Amino acid sequence: MPTKRSTVAAAIRRLDVEFMRTVNAKDAAGVAGAFYAPDAVLMPPNQPLVKGRSQIRAFFQGLLDTGLSNIQIKTTKIESAGDFAYGRGVYSLLITPPDGPPVHDTGKYVVVYRRQRNRSWRAAMDIYNSDRAAK
Repeated sequence: MPTKRSTVAAAIRRLDVEFMRTVNAKDAAGVAGAFYAPDAVLMPPNQPLVKGRSQIRAFFQGLLDTGLSNIQIKTTKIESAGDFAYGRGVYSLLITPPDGPPVHDTGKYVVVYRRQRNRSWRAAMDIYNSDRAAK
């Protein structure tokens, strides 16, 4: 019989798969709707806070328009308590701008998940940063 913790971890791993699928399909609306809570906050590096699905969708559309592709995420640690959980992990991605050389990036992230009214899990807060040196 699965434990509560393993059930939460399985739900978060399914969200990881959906995140990668929608980003790699260049579906910004799908990323925002499938992964993030309606009032989610995204904290990208070197940029202002991005709040709510609408702004998160626009943010991802901007990334996709700059050539974001081949994103891979791997959540390496998941903990949960009640209606909250967090995942810590690593990512890799490729950005191929139309007017420049491809850039491969790797980094790490922490996502705080909150159980929704329908009992599903969605990202409530998401922060990530690159392993690349700042320029």
